[in-house]
Amino acid sequence: MRSFRLPLLLIIIGVAVIGFIVYQLAPRSTVTVPDTGGTYVEGVAGAPQYINPLLCQLHDEDRDLCSLVFVGLTRFTETGEVVPDLADTWSISDDGITYTFKLRQDIKWDDGAPVTVDDILFTTRLLQDPGYPGRPDIGALWQTIKVSRVDTQTVQFRLSQPLAPFLDFTTIGLLPSHILSGTAAADMNKLPFNLQPVGNGPWRVVEVNTNGNRVSSIALEPSPNYYGAKPNLSRIIFRYYPNVQAAFDAYRTGDVDGFSNLSLADSKRAEARDDLTLYTATKSRYTSVFFNLRKDSGAIALMDKSVRQALLLALDRDKIVREVLGGQAIVADTPFIPGTWAYHTGAQHYPYDPERATQLLRNAGYELATVAPSNVSVWQKSGEPIAFTLLTQDDPTRRAVAEAIVKQWRDLGVQVSVQPVRNLVRDFLSSRQFQVALVDNLVDGDPDPYPVWHRSQIIAPGQNYTGFDNKDASNWLEAARTTTDRVKRFEYYRKFQELFTEELPALPLYYPTYEYAISSRVKRVQVPPMMYPSDRLRTIGSWYINVKRVPASEATALSKP
Repeated sequence: MRSFRLPLLLIIIGVAVIGFIVYQLAPRSTVTVPDTGGTYVEGVAGAPQYINPLLCQLHDEDRDLCSLVFVGLTRFTETGEVVPDLADTWSISDDGITYTFKLRQDIKWDDGAPVTVDDILFTTRLLQDPGYPGRPDIGALWQTIKVSRVDTQTVQFRLSQPLAPFLDFTTIGLLPSHILSGTAAADMNKLPFNLQPVGNGPWRVVEVNTNGNRVSSIALEPSPNYYGAKPNLSRIIFRYYPNVQAAFDAYRTGDVDGFSNLSLADSKRAEARDDLTLYTATKSRYTSVFFNLRKDSGAIALMDKSVRQALLLALDRDKIVREVLGGQAIVADTPFIPGTWAYHTGAQHYPYDPERATQLLRNAGYELATVAPSNVSVWQKSGEPIAFTLLTQDDPTRRAVAEAIVKQWRDLGVQVSVQPVRNLVRDFLSSRQFQVALVDNLVDGDPDPYPVWHRSQIIAPGQNYTGFDNKDASNWLEAARTTTDRVKRFEYYRKFQELFTEELPALPLYYPTYEYAISSRVKRVQVPPMMYPSDRLRTIGSWYINVKRVPASEATALSKP
């Protein structure tokens, strides 16, 4: 029996070897997945000055860089909500006055130094300094807040009164006290740090090139000390050009991979290229027609809400978006941005309906009568026509929109003309010297519309330019900004939007969109709703250029963002 064991063993070994060889040689299913590495180059119109989170709010080119290099205690989500970033947690006292933030344990600056409460105290002291050279409204807010250290990881902010939008101000990036300690606020805009920053965000500045006094390009690489997920890309380069057309030309010569904020003409040219992908996002702003509701405005008819409703019903806003704006906008319904937590989908809508507009005017006692010497039919009441001047900022897009509006209102039977002006806000809105105006409205962070629609802001320097004086609306806006309860805030804003769309102190026209063109070789690009143009880069950590092949069984885990 013993003589058969060796041949049998050899046979078993042989079969195993052959099986192994067959397995190795047999074709296996593989797929491509994202790999690390690769450089993304973006062409930007303009040039940066301050890669400094306390100074970058005034220029988009600065904000682009600050959004990648610096982070604050909190950050905005795509829907405008504030969530933790450097802060691990926070709590708010029952009276809405005291905010207590506890820092994460694993946060560092680019140079390896820890981010501490000292950095928060240092940053807020600069913001509170009367010499702070940044946005005045930011400085004014911080001057009302007391900041104190609780312990090495905890800081406390005490407000003078409840203010729900306060959390917006905690999204401002921090500055490193161990590098800038002793810096006076008035000297911040002169610091070499502004182009050689040490940040605490996912990317760090590694190279700055200049042409004379102008920055020509800036290169970023992933920060080795950032606490969050590491990006796929190994490098981002921003190259700066005098305008978007020049950035587009740079794409055609292979110098950049993408460019943003396309004009209508640029968008049409980009659409014609197979190697470009266009991404569109809603901007955090809306364009509307403001009415001056004061009796001394000279447009008495506009005091009647039926007239205002008729004017909106007579506007074919879809046509204006399609033919004047080339589709680069979405028809608006309220002063809140769609997709954000405060937007009310159930607010009253006004579809294009000139017949209903006509009926509203008749019901309000108006009649069409011919006006000499033009022999044009105009709506009149007691001999007074519906007549006014529409002011607009003097630029090609605004003028084109204004002319389209005027044509549609003239077709209805309203006597109206367009007047382009150089500085609409300073020379006309601020002084309340207007009848009707085409206005762009920025929704900056928190959706709180108190400054524009509360009755306390009717008197200059308040921004309630229309003179909208409604007690219920003002009470809801006041209550909404003094509670941190999101459910209650939405309920107040829901009521406000329903009343606003009934009274129409302004006519919502459209939410402009932002177009971003990127080479098709850059993958997994997603452009979320945009509060600021820099938000186009919010998901850049998951973008990739390089790929690798792996067995299909490993693909699911490796391809996750």
